Amino acid sequence: MNTRDKILGCALRLFNENGVAQVSLRTIAADMEISLGNLTYHFKKREEIIEALYFELVSKLDHVINAEAVVENPLESLFDMPSATISNFYEYRFLMLDFVYITRNHEVIRNHYQKLMEVREQQFEGMINGLIEAKLIREETIADEYKYLFKNLRIVSDFWLSAACIDKNSTISQIDIPEGSRLLRQMIFPYLTTEGRSVFFDRYTV
Repeated sequence: MNTRDKILGCALRLFNENGVAQVSLRTIAADMEISLGNLTYHFKKREEIIEALYFELVSKLDHVINAEAVVENPLESLFDMPSATISNFYEYRFLMLDFVYITRNHEVIRNHYQKLMEVREQQFEGMINGLIEAKLIREETIADEYKYLFKNLRIVSDFWLSAACIDKNSTISQIDIPEGSRLLRQMIFPYLTTEGRSVFFDRYTV
């Protein structure tokens, strides 16, 4: 592993343990037992490290979406995606726990995230339309029903870790991941047709 990757790994651990506000370049350098000059050779500012970790997370989420896109059953893909998403969010949990602070202070991340959500919404719309055609998800009964489902899923996935952290007095761990995944799946359940629910019950429990 090269020095740059070691810096990112150390920073990720420290950010996850302590939060963004408590970790400086000097904190990272001291933990790695390297000079500040050595660290700033690779990253001039802390913001560059945060942005690099953000784009690592985005890359992993893109991999999840691309992998699920080739799954034979699109409904299983929709069910399986929450678990992989929450797992990746947990790995980079400081980004989610400090999400508002980070987007307020990092224009690059804020602008990229806004554009990314436009792409994700289009991907979700395409998936939903395919599931409606396959009669696994019902037609809309009110205007923009699935547009708001996407927004609800997005809000829950982005901020579920923050809520869990509050509920558990900052003691969240990997054992909490299934609860987050189940929460997202159950938000989808009411939209399933009878055939869709049969697929659901074959793999999950409500």
